[in-house]
Amino acid sequence: MQIPTEIQQSIPFQYAAEVKSGKIVTGLRIKQAIDRFYKLIEDADAKGYWLDYKKGFAVIRFFEKLLKHTKGKSAGKPFLLSPHQQFTLFNIYAWQTLNESGEPIRLIRNVYEKVAKKNGKTAVEAADGLFSMAFDGEEGAEVYVGATKEEQAKLCFNQASEFINKSALLQELGFRVYQKEIKFLPTNSFMKPLGGDSKTQDGINSHKTIIDEYHAHRDDSVKENLESSSAARKQPITKTITTAGTNVHGVCKNFEDSCINILEGVSEDDTFLIMIHDLDKEDDWEDSKNWIKANPNMGVTVSLDFMEKEFQKAKNQPSKIPNFKTKHLNMWVDGVSEWIPSKYWNECMQPIQEENFAKLGNCGGLDLSTTTDITAYAMISNPDANGVRDLKVWCFCPKETIEKRSKEDRVPYQYWANLKRENAVDEKDTYLIATEGNMVDYSEVEKVVINQYYKNTTKHVEYDRKFSGSLVQNLMAENIELSPFTQTLMNYTSPTKEFMRLVMSGKLRVGKNPILKWMLSGCVAITDTNENIRIDKSRSTKRIDGIIASIMALAGTMAIEKESEKSIYNNPDVEITF
Repeated sequence: MQIPTEIQQSIPFQYAAEVKSGKIVTGLRIKQAIDRFYKLIEDADAKGYWLDYKKGFAVIRFFEKLLKHTKGKSAGKPFLLSPHQQFTLFNIYAWQTLNESGEPIRLIRNVYEKVAKKNGKTAVEAADGLFSMAFDGEEGAEVYVGATKEEQAKLCFNQASEFINKSALLQELGFRVYQKEIKFLPTNSFMKPLGGDSKTQDGINSHKTIIDEYHAHRDDSVKENLESSSAARKQPITKTITTAGTNVHGVCKNFEDSCINILEGVSEDDTFLIMIHDLDKEDDWEDSKNWIKANPNMGVTVSLDFMEKEFQKAKNQPSKIPNFKTKHLNMWVDGVSEWIPSKYWNECMQPIQEENFAKLGNCGGLDLSTTTDITAYAMISNPDANGVRDLKVWCFCPKETIEKRSKEDRVPYQYWANLKRENAVDEKDTYLIATEGNMVDYSEVEKVVINQYYKNTTKHVEYDRKFSGSLVQNLMAENIELSPFTQTLMNYTSPTKEFMRLVMSGKLRVGKNPILKWMLSGCVAITDTNENIRIDKSRSTKRIDGIIASIMALAGTMAIEKESEKSIYNNPDVEITF
């Protein structure tokens, strides 16, 4: 596709050119977004895409000609979009393709935009919602602002209302503000706020869905309800807008990871526009030169002076650092003080050497919890020549409680139940084994324990006798060597300390198990005056059964190794030289 010279000189195209040249400072994800933009232009003819410049610039003119700022020092002045905002909006409306009937429609159907606080997200989304009601060629367009709470959704809705209330021109065009909706009379379109706590979510037929502060969503119920309602629309679109948050295992981070896969070329979906304004992994978050990467409106709606003051507050009061990182630097931060910092665990996420379990010997650990909770079985190998052990963990939960559990724990249990583990033997070999019914089916646990025990010549299995019941009796009937593990502070101390040492020294291979990583991030350790230590389930913020089972399994191998050392010293045939 050839781009006319005058179009190349427009602000959206100049923004792309200056990001590519490095004149505009951005993070890697925005650079990838720009590369993707140029690649789309290169492939457009072959794919049947084109740019409708009139549509792309119409939305920009709507802001500049019809809207005025309503707050702060810019109140009453024309709404002039920043270059990055123009680039985003131009892409949304300019890219076109043909539908099955041969009619031109918008190519972009999904937008994911992550940008820090005070960068004009709410005002832009409110105004874009108004544009969609009036000028998107859709009769009876329904625009919804979706959030966890209706009050949150009203922030965007109220901003749209202010634009109208302070503009006689918008009112003349046919915009009307009511208590719970905004209407555009000529096209019979409306905008409404919708929260997870809204009294009704029925009768929805969304043309545009705006998901606000996605990081705060416990699950996808609001988003999925709105998206599924748009099936009959000609060119529906979902805009997901957020800052970073503290739930690194939640639906937003999971969605962002899938967007990053698109940016990196791992997967392909031309209907997605992805603008992730954040720092790069190697960036020093304390260096103010990097802050502009997450704050593309630096110097416009957010000042360096403001950022420096917020930074100093965080430095003076460390408990404020997570908030500064998430809200102002767009960095994902685990909300819990870590027992073992995640950077050490990440280094242990190397492929498991499956053959080591049988070759080196291993022990198992079985944490049963209750039948309605997560049950975990862990298998850990003896150390190899370099002192490295392999750890493999199976987690079980009732299938019927997955949806409820996902909402409560704010993690994607269904995704884990569908995610095949590395070197999976079949479709059922997933990180989370969902058993039929509303209670864990212990027969499924038995199958895994028995299979792994005989396949890998397990020495014995440590178990918590508290919830053992018939399961232990059944395993004994299969000649499984079992050892009851009394969960006291004294019993836990040595294996817990050894587990910490293995992880922090990189002497444990755990594979890519996402459940185990999530569980580790919620562990809370307690100690006494004698430095005895254990993980306390009652104080931990997440389900930690997989970590408990791992420590129990490690206790088993340590006990065998200790007995082995004793036997060497007690053997009169062994000569020991000092």
